[in-house]
Formats: sequence, C-alpha cells, structure tokens
Amino acid sequence: MAGTLKDQERKRARAFDMMAGIALTVGAIVVLVEIFVGRSGFDFGWVVDHLPGFLNATQLTFYVTTVAFGAGLGIGFLLGWARTARWIPLDKIVRDREQLREEGTSLVAARIGTIPVILLSMAKYLVRRIGDAYVEIIRGTPLFVQIVFIWSILLVNYPRLEQKELFAGLIALTANTGGYQSEIFRAGLQTVHSGQVEAGRAIGLSRWGAMRHVVLPQALRLIIPPLTNEYIGLLKASSLLIVIGVSELTGYGRNLAFTSFKIFEVFAVVTAIYLLITVPVSKIVQYFEVRYRIPGLGIQQPAEARV
Repeated sequence: MAGTLKDQERKRARAFDMMAGIALTVGAIVVLVEIFVGRSGFDFGWVVDHLPGFLNATQLTFYVTTVAFGAGLGIGFLLGWARTARWIPLDKIVRDREQLREEGTSLVAARIGTIPVILLSMAKYLVRRIGDAYVEIIRGTPLFVQIVFIWSILLVNYPRLEQKELFAGLIALTANTGGYQSEIFRAGLQTVHSGQVEAGRAIGLSRWGAMRHVVLPQALRLIIPPLTNEYIGLLKASSLLIVIGVSELTGYGRNLAFTSFKIFEVFAVVTAIYLLITVPVSKIVQYFEVRYRIPGLGIQQPAEARV
C-alpha cells in the first residue's frame, strides 16, 4: 500500500514538473515574441504564402534523415555485433595444443585441431578491428568534413551524375549514423549478460539463434531510446547538407532569406519547425523509456557531438 502511494506521488510530481516546464516555456516564448516580433513587425502573411515551400523542404529533410537512418541501422547492427566478437589469444591456443600433446594426442592431430581454431580466432580479431577502425574514423572526423569529402569524390569521379549533392549527403549521413549506431548496438548487446547467451547455446541454439531469441528481445528495449535520440540528432545534423547545396529545411531557408531579405521571418519558421519535430519526439521517448525500462539495465548514448 505504501509503495502504491509513493508511486502515485511520484507520478503526480512528474506531471507537475512537466506542466510547470511547459508553462515556463510558453511564457518565455510569449516574452520573446513580444520583444522581437512585436517590435520588428513580423510579416505573418508572407510566412503563410511561403508555407508550402517550407513544408516541401521539411519533407526532403525527413526523407534524407529517414533513408540514412534506416540504412545506418543495418550498418550499426552488423558493426555492433562484430565488435562484441571474442577471440582466443594465440598463447592460449598454443597452451591448449601442448596440453593435448601431454595427454597423449599425436602432434599431427594436435596441429590439425589447432589450425581451425587459429583461423576462426584470426577472423574474429580482424572483423572486430575493422569495426573499431570504422567507428574511430567516423567519431574522429567532423560530419561537415565527411560530407564535403564524399561530395568531392562524386564531383571528381562522376561529374555527370544527377543529384550528386543529394546522393553524397545520403552516403555521408548513412556512414556517420552507422558508426554512432554501432556504439549503441554494441552497448546494448553487451549489457545482456553473456551467461544468458551461453545458456542459449547450451540448449542447442546457434549463435544467431541465441542473438535472435535471447539477446535482441532484451537489447531492443534498451537501445530504442538512444536510437531515437540518434534519429533526432541526425535530423538536426542534416542541416549541414546546406554546404553542398541540398535544399533541405535549412538550405531552403537560407536561399529564401537571401532572395526575400525576410531573414528573421525565415529562420523563425525554420526554428519553429525543428522544435515542433524534436520536442514531442523527445517527450514520447522519455515516456516509453520509463514505462518499458528493464530494472538494473541501461545504456548511455555516445556523448560525442557532431560538428
């Protein structure tokens, strides 16, 4: 009974905090509108006339973000899984071979039994190091540089390619989010105790079967919130495509501001659109994170920011 009352009190406190935060935010917006808009003569009619253009640019932003994020999911999962691979150190393999010889196994049989183990261990080691190198390259270079670099490759090698700017932006965003998502997947997969995987293998499940039936059902509940935050971050990072001429929301706003000289109105609308997208999604994610949290388990999203 006492626990139920405490839970109800916590829910009421969270609801009060949320309402207070919304009230303060609305109040701050009203004050800012009065200070900046009221004095500058904000042209609402002009904004309404150009609203279809803003919506089309927002649609392109969603398209670029969603396609890149979806492709990045595959890259992130494969890299995250590869980076959890464990290999057997070479010195342990040698010791095991010597132990087999001491137990009476012939030298030829010991060598034949050791070769597949060495090859498998080397393959796991190589795959993991390739994944580590990919992630370090992505996290160690700014997204701005990645976009320009990939665009320059297409510009030099495929000068007649249509919409090369959009294509380069999709490749860069996909490669970038794949690296960050691999960290999320790796953390989620490693949070599930290895003993559960071993138990699954003991009852006859393959490595993929243990991953599918044991690890993923738990890991997905852990990684959905940081993956959603990654989507929001990628949505905002798509504004960097402005540098190669993609007319997503920010690029469209810049072009419109320079041709109409309505700089304040343009970027007020751009800011409002971004907030209308990101704030509700963030609140929804927080709700589901609390509701479906696994007690005692949790992961943190990589803290590195895109530049």
